Amino acid sequence: MSTSDEPPTQIDRPVTVGVVGCGNISDVYLTNLTVAPEVTFVACADLDLDRARRKAAAHGVPRAGAVVELLADPSIELVLNLTIPAAHAEVALAAVAAGKSVYNEKPLAIERADAARLLERAAASGVLVGGAPDTFLGAGLQTARRLLDDGAIGAPVAFAAAMRSHGPEDWHPDPAFFYKKGAGPLFDMGPPTT
Repeated sequence: MSTSDEPPTQIDRPVTVGVVGCGNISDVYLTNLTVAPEVTFVACADLDLDRARRKAAAHGVPRAGAVVELLADPSIELVLNLTIPAAHAEVALAAVAAGKSVYNEKPLAIERADAARLLERAAASGVLVGGAPDTFLGAGLQTARRLLDDGAIGAPVAFAAAMRSHGPEDWHPDPAFFYKKGAGPLFDMGPPTT
């Protein structure tokens, strides 16, 4: 998602990216995007410096260090924010304050006011903000949203949801954050579209 109605500017070189948050989801991004010619990863950062170093080494990212160092690095144009949901707004706002565009793993922020502030500050700074769209922009949820907006089922009064598998404690190596404010099934598995 862009902070402007204008299409993004095309560039003729890779965008330099720094990863903040080197937990479980970072492997997917680093594995898939290190082969994409549109991006070049230049640094990994995490509260756990050893984890940042291991992740950088495993994926051929040249540098690893503290978050404050990554944000101060003038060579980084885009921060890929893969922190826990409770830290998304703080890290994204710091990236924007440092003059960097930011792409958050879902959700964009826990509180709507934080997301609005992030978008306002990004627009004022001339940087872009994006969020992982794979869930809420997917065909299933977009179709459901269109049907609701079109009144296909009348006025909803309740809903029920089910997951296809066990919770994250079955597959995630450190799932505690899934059970704190800002995570859980609605924020992590199916963020609302409004």
